[in-house]
Amino acid sequence: MPRHRFDLAPLAACGLIALTPAGAVSAAGFQDETLLAPIPQGFQLGDQGQSGPGSDIAEYIPQGETVDHWSRMVTVQIFHNLKGFDPDRFAETIRDRGPASCPGEQGVMIKHGQEHGYAASLWLFTCPLNPQTGLPETFYDKLISGADALYSVQYSFRSTLPRDAIAPTISFLESVSVCDTRLPDRPCPTVSAP
Repeated sequence: MPRHRFDLAPLAACGLIALTPAGAVSAAGFQDETLLAPIPQGFQLGDQGQSGPGSDIAEYIPQGETVDHWSRMVTVQIFHNLKGFDPDRFAETIRDRGPASCPGEQGVMIKHGQEHGYAASLWLFTCPLNPQTGLPETFYDKLISGADALYSVQYSFRSTLPRDAIAPTISFLESVSVCDTRLPDRPCPTVSAP
């Protein structure tokens, strides 16, 4: 049973995913540390819940697709038990374990550093042929190490990466950030209800 269900409706209408380690936030305001990400145009919430002990997940897919049959997917995860965890170390674990589930899978760091006072990194993972689907899969993973949790936002393609999707995908992931109402140097935006 999920610890909580994300009630994203108030902010989804504004085109924004906003999640805290304690749950969803309302359009009335943010509290504490919050993950901020745009909802890609034409995407809808496909599923939400827990992806394991101490971690919450929300999956967004293009309208008309399902979480079982999708062409693209945005996956948002909050790992509550990984406060202050090195984002590159987390991605290296994914890279090192990848070939066990997808022979030939590779992971490469695109960028790492500080964003808004948080350690962050962006990785690209490629699976030439997923044995479960018989299709190639590619995903970018942006990881942000917060004081309250480790945040992951993945943008996945159930195909080889289309060249014309690279720049928009990276631009989308660069817009993902974390803010904290407790810290004046990491302010959260003002969001008004629609």
